[in-house]
Amino acid sequence: MVSDFQLPRPVSGYQPPDRAAETGKEFEKVFLTQFVDEMIKTAGPAVFGGEDQADMWRSFMSEAVASQLVDQGGLGFSGSVSQMLGAYGQAQKDTIVSEE
Repeated sequence: MVSDFQLPRPVSGYQPPDRAAETGKEFEKVFLTQFVDEMIKTAGPAVFGGEDQADMWRSFMSEAVASQLVDQGGLGFSGSVSQMLGAYGQAQKDTIVSEE
Protein backbone atom coordinates (compact mmCIF):
# COMPACT_ATOMS: atom_id res chain seq x y z
CA MET A 1 0.00 0.00 0.00
CA VAL A 2 1.28 3.47 -0.89
CA SER A 3 0.54 4.96 2.53
CA ASP A 4 2.88 2.41 4.15
CA PHE A 5 5.84 3.63 2.12
CA GLN A 6 8.52 5.41 4.11
CA LEU A 7 11.59 7.17 2.84
CA PRO A 8 14.88 5.79 4.16
CA ARG A 9 16.43 7.72 7.02
CA PRO A 10 19.42 9.87 6.10
CA VAL A 11 22.78 8.43 7.03
CA SER A 12 24.41 10.29 9.89
CA GLY A 13 26.96 12.81 8.62
CA TYR A 14 25.87 12.42 5.00
CA GLN A 15 26.05 15.60 2.97
CA PRO A 16 24.27 15.65 -0.39
CA PRO A 17 26.60 16.49 -3.26
CA ASP A 18 26.89 20.16 -4.11
CA ARG A 19 25.85 20.18 -7.77
CA ALA A 20 27.20 23.67 -8.37
CA ALA A 21 30.65 22.68 -7.07
CA GLU A 22 30.65 19.48 -9.14
CA THR A 23 29.63 21.41 -12.25
CA GLY A 24 32.33 24.02 -11.63
CA LYS A 25 34.99 21.32 -11.36
CA GLU A 26 33.71 19.57 -14.48
CA PHE A 27 33.79 22.87 -16.39
CA GLU A 28 37.37 23.49 -15.28
CA LYS A 29 38.31 19.92 -16.25
CA VAL A 30 36.93 20.39 -19.78
CA PHE A 31 38.76 23.70 -20.13
CA LEU A 32 42.04 22.24 -18.87
CA THR A 33 41.69 19.17 -21.10
CA GLN A 34 41.59 21.38 -24.16
CA PHE A 35 44.37 23.59 -22.82
CA VAL A 36 46.66 20.61 -22.09
CA ASP A 37 45.80 19.01 -25.45
CA GLU A 38 47.00 22.13 -27.27
CA MET A 39 50.23 22.10 -25.26
CA ILE A 40 50.85 18.42 -26.01
CA LYS A 41 50.31 19.05 -29.73
CA THR A 42 53.40 21.25 -29.71
CA ALA A 43 55.52 18.25 -28.69
CA GLY A 44 54.82 16.63 -32.06
CA PRO A 45 53.78 13.08 -32.95
CA ALA A 46 57.28 11.63 -32.47
CA VAL A 47 56.83 11.78 -28.68
CA PHE A 48 54.01 9.24 -28.99
CA GLY A 49 55.72 7.02 -31.56
CA GLY A 50 54.10 8.41 -34.69
CA GLU A 51 51.06 10.23 -36.06
CA ASP A 52 48.55 7.40 -35.48
CA GLN A 53 49.62 6.86 -31.88
CA ALA A 54 49.67 10.59 -31.19
CA ASP A 55 46.06 11.01 -32.31
CA MET A 56 44.94 8.08 -30.18
CA TRP A 57 46.82 8.76 -26.94
CA ARG A 58 46.94 12.55 -26.82
CA SER A 59 43.26 12.89 -25.86
CA PHE A 60 43.57 10.27 -23.12
CA MET A 61 46.68 11.90 -21.73
CA SER A 62 45.18 15.40 -21.90
CA GLU A 63 42.12 14.29 -19.93
CA ALA A 64 44.22 12.45 -17.34
CA VAL A 65 46.49 15.44 -16.79
CA ALA A 66 43.50 17.80 -16.57
CA SER A 67 41.80 15.52 -14.01
CA GLN A 68 44.92 15.52 -11.86
CA LEU A 69 45.22 19.29 -12.09
CA VAL A 70 41.59 19.78 -11.01
CA ASP A 71 41.98 17.27 -8.16
CA GLN A 72 44.97 19.30 -6.93
CA GLY A 73 43.12 22.61 -7.02
CA GLY A 74 43.13 23.45 -10.72
CA LEU A 75 43.44 27.04 -11.83
CA GLY A 76 40.93 28.19 -9.25
CA PHE A 77 38.05 29.30 -11.44
CA SER A 78 35.82 26.32 -10.60
CA GLY A 79 34.92 28.18 -7.40
CA SER A 80 33.78 31.20 -9.40
CA VAL A 81 31.70 29.01 -11.70
CA SER A 82 30.18 27.25 -8.68
CA GLN A 83 29.38 30.58 -7.03
CA MET A 84 27.67 31.88 -10.18
CA LEU A 85 25.63 28.68 -10.54
CA GLY A 86 24.66 28.84 -6.87
CA ALA A 87 23.54 32.46 -7.23
CA TYR A 88 21.55 31.58 -10.34
CA GLY A 89 19.89 28.67 -8.52
CA GLN A 90 19.04 30.89 -5.55
CA ALA A 91 17.56 33.53 -7.87
CA GLN A 92 15.40 30.83 -9.48
CA LYS A 93 14.17 29.70 -6.04
CA ASP A 94 13.45 33.28 -5.00
CA THR A 95 11.49 33.89 -8.21
CA ILE A 96 9.39 30.77 -7.67
CA VAL A 97 8.66 31.69 -4.04
CA SER A 98 7.72 35.28 -4.91
CA GLU A 99 5.29 34.09 -7.62
CA GLU A 100 3.35 31.96 -5.13
